Amino acid sequence: MACMPLVGTMLSKVQAKWLIVFGLMMCGSSLLLMSHFNLQIDYWTAVTSRMVQAGGLAFLFVPINATAYAFVPHEKHTQASGLINLSRNVGGAVGIAIATTILSRSAQTHQAILSAHLTPYDPAYQQALHSISTHLLARGVNAADAARMAPGLVYQQLLRQSNMLAYLTDFRLMAGTCFFTLILVFFIKNRKPSKDAVAVH
Repeated sequence: MACMPLVGTMLSKVQAKWLIVFGLMMCGSSLLLMSHFNLQIDYWTAVTSRMVQAGGLAFLFVPINATAYAFVPHEKHTQASGLINLSRNVGGAVGIAIATTILSRSAQTHQAILSAHLTPYDPAYQQALHSISTHLLARGVNAADAARMAPGLVYQQLLRQSNMLAYLTDFRLMAGTCFFTLILVFFIKNRKPSKDAVAVH
């Protein structure tokens, strides 16, 4: 919201495609930051990346709308609006479906890879079970229950880690999509900036 008035002002002085380039770079950069998240990130790390992403989105919505209407005759704006809204809704639905599918399959893949190490012959797994059992015993859990609960707690951590890795995969793919889209922006026709550019939004 804070960036929208700035973008509207800049749109009357700068070609819309350069604002789109800046917005895509900001969104891609924020997604790259998110691709380095882990389960121990602090609040401000998450907030900072989201602020960068939100700033980038502000530089996308208004210029893209302005560009979409730039070469459409005024009497056809209504029809153009319908097509733009349709393509936005379909594109958004397809994008969400793809991201969700990749997230689900990636989580399963990472879970399969990580669970391959949860065997009685893996020293790290045995050490983890021992550490958890010791911790449970120190908190008053009896030995039998501690031995029974330890594998389940290890598996819960495995699920958290595999889901986190799946999100990181999604973030990297979305960042790559943002940077790839930069190529397409250069195919947009140049339009001389004018004060009317803001009105089409």
